[in-house]
Amino acid sequence: MNPRTMSLGLFLVLAACSSEQEPSLAKQPQSVAPTVNEEGAGYQHALARSRFDAGAGVRREAGGSYERVVGGRGVFFVDTVTRATMVVPTFGAPGLPKGTLGVEYPRPLTENPAEHSAVVKAYFLEAGVPVAQVSGTHVTTTMAGSGPVSGGVSPAQSKLLWYTTHLERSVGGIPVEGSFAYAALDNARRVISEGVYWPDIPVDVVRGAQALQRRLASPNDRAEFLARVGAGEAGVREAAGEVKIVHTSAGYHGGFEVKAVYSVAVRGPNGGKFRILRFDDTGAAVTMSEERATTTDSLK
Repeated sequence: MNPRTMSLGLFLVLAACSSEQEPSLAKQPQSVAPTVNEEGAGYQHALARSRFDAGAGVRREAGGSYERVVGGRGVFFVDTVTRATMVVPTFGAPGLPKGTLGVEYPRPLTENPAEHSAVVKAYFLEAGVPVAQVSGTHVTTTMAGSGPVSGGVSPAQSKLLWYTTHLERSVGGIPVEGSFAYAALDNARRVISEGVYWPDIPVDVVRGAQALQRRLASPNDRAEFLARVGAGEAGVREAAGEVKIVHTSAGYHGGFEVKAVYSVAVRGPNGGKFRILRFDDTGAAVTMSEERATTTDSLK
């Protein structure tokens, strides 16, 4: 997602919140209390563990299912239902160096993406993200540039604004889809932007995913399973799928849901865009509660 689009969308949500002087910022009970052991234990981020410096003029606001701390450098946003957090920066804060296109941007931590990832990973592990669940990292890059409308952005006039390092999660050797912990740090190792949603994964879901993974390691069992799920979905048997743990998203307030699935990406029936299909251990199609089923696909 484009960082500017994400920021705009978040501020539109926050703008609907009413202002209070001192909200509780207290942890609310989750809608589901699954049996979890240390292996699948989640992590809930908080302002006290974040390297975000809100800057001058800090105030606390709350409204509906959202709470936030607002300052001259940005917003620390909390979803009180899912406990997801997000930092959205405000540019033009006093004291930051003059940047591209007249906008005052912070200086990036480094121009070496591997160094940035190492620092961000250490930051989140120190904050409390379980080390055994971090299976890898990947980096996205935010750039700024200028150029004529007809010619597009000129690489010579582009500059690195910052890197964002994303942690990848797995539990019991199974990749987890939907969890995230990402951060971009400036040259003072303060947070420019970040987001964290790392919920508990129940023991029975982890064990079910591991059992399905072992089952699909057998060529005969895998062929039988794919024949069953591929009977109603073209392309499933030919595509390279994998066993995953999937859960509802950070912004979903309809009740937490988490499942062990076989996940595979296939093209639509008309050769259109790829779709993610999920199946349980019986071969039945899985649709998460927040997803809307669709029976149509475009030609492109």
